[in-house]
Amino acid sequence: MAKKAKSTPKKPAGAEYVITREYAAPREMVWRACTDANRVAQWWGPRGFSAPVCEWDSKPGNKIHVVMRAPNGTDYPMGGKFIEVVPPKKLVTTTGALDDKGVMMFEFHHTMTLDELPGGRTRLTMRSRLINVFTPEAAKYVGGFEAGMTQSLERLAGLIEPEPLVVERTINAPVERVWVALTTPEQMGRWYFDVEKFQPQAGCEFRFVVEHAGNTFDHRCRVTEVVPQKKIAYTWRYHGHTGDSLVTFELSASGKKTKLKLTHTGLENLPDAPQFARKNFEQGWNSLISDSLPDYVENLDREVFVSRVLSAPRELVWKAMTSSKHVVNWWGPRGFTTTIEKMDFRVGGVWKHIMHGPDGANYPNKSVFKEIVKPEKIVYSHAGGKQGGRGASFVSTWTFEEAGKNKTKVSIRHIFGSVERRDLVVKQYNVIEGGKQTLERFGEYVAKM
Repeated sequence: MAKKAKSTPKKPAGAEYVITREYAAPREMVWRACTDANRVAQWWGPRGFSAPVCEWDSKPGNKIHVVMRAPNGTDYPMGGKFIEVVPPKKLVTTTGALDDKGVMMFEFHHTMTLDELPGGRTRLTMRSRLINVFTPEAAKYVGGFEAGMTQSLERLAGLIEPEPLVVERTINAPVERVWVALTTPEQMGRWYFDVEKFQPQAGCEFRFVVEHAGNTFDHRCRVTEVVPQKKIAYTWRYHGHTGDSLVTFELSASGKKTKLKLTHTGLENLPDAPQFARKNFEQGWNSLISDSLPDYVENLDREVFVSRVLSAPRELVWKAMTSSKHVVNWWGPRGFTTTIEKMDFRVGGVWKHIMHGPDGANYPNKSVFKEIVKPEKIVYSHAGGKQGGRGASFVSTWTFEEAGKNKTKVSIRHIFGSVERRDLVVKQYNVIEGGKQTLERFGEYVAKM
């Protein structure tokens, strides 16, 4: 830790600096940012600097050790100690730069005070007085102190006054359809999450649970504002954790298309843990707003969708779907049998099979696997139909979701090239009912496995 030079020249000490800044953040948040080591490391130092070492345990008598790293890779170590800690009002410290032998070159006495202002704002005042100069080299560092500290406090603003997370997308679907997808539980479950007790009414409280990477996220939300087909907002927090945030969807018509703006504010209020990092929300919202929602509403007229919860664990269901020796036992509507000529289960692999109807008609089919995500999703292109009759082609996506202990939700989604092709196939082959019966047979088979 810091050592003071034994030979002390007569010092030009006594210089004092007072830096004041106001932040659009509550005092408790500013205090945490100034006393928590992980947060301090994110803003300490001039612009462009980082703090790869930040020993900052803010208790009276504890030592301070911070290494600032310049953009060119040069390290500037600093030592000091905590003198007085009065949460969330006052922090008194001493600090000074260290030379390459760990010797303190000078010493500042800092008194930081935080004052509450109206509107949830905070005034930070930093009074810094040069109390000792130990080495001749100190002058070049002391001269840049005020500029460096000013830039540090500007960087602090970037930490506690973060920009709201905003995702915007123009969707090729009318406002009415997008609004229904945002506010109807059945449709929300298709592209968003399976929500409980949701209604687009101010005051409505709802929840949904998401399992991801071994973590359980129990969301608790309350609708705060509803302007039909224009705006809906609700609070967003996690059960068992402190901190509220706000999610707002705003819609506007652009011809027959919809401009959608998603704003998530208050992310800084959520738990300070890796799983709640801003980058995770950015990835999640971009996936939902830029991919899942448009894919759902833009293809709604061209799709056939059926789903069913099977009484079997997902691993077993996946096995029964991906092995020809199992598929042959349940594939197709009731009364049908299947002959599998080839099933090369890999991306790019071909699956050829013939379905035999109860009336003796044959239905040759050929599929090519496009995407395989074990044990979650299978995507394949499909072409087939009644022998001698008109064929059908579509892209099919099967998803497999855990739905409780030893239960799996299996969903099938066929996307056709046009609304007309979809309607024709539905009428000619009764594909919706056929899909339901296929999943019924699938469930009966895996229940016996």
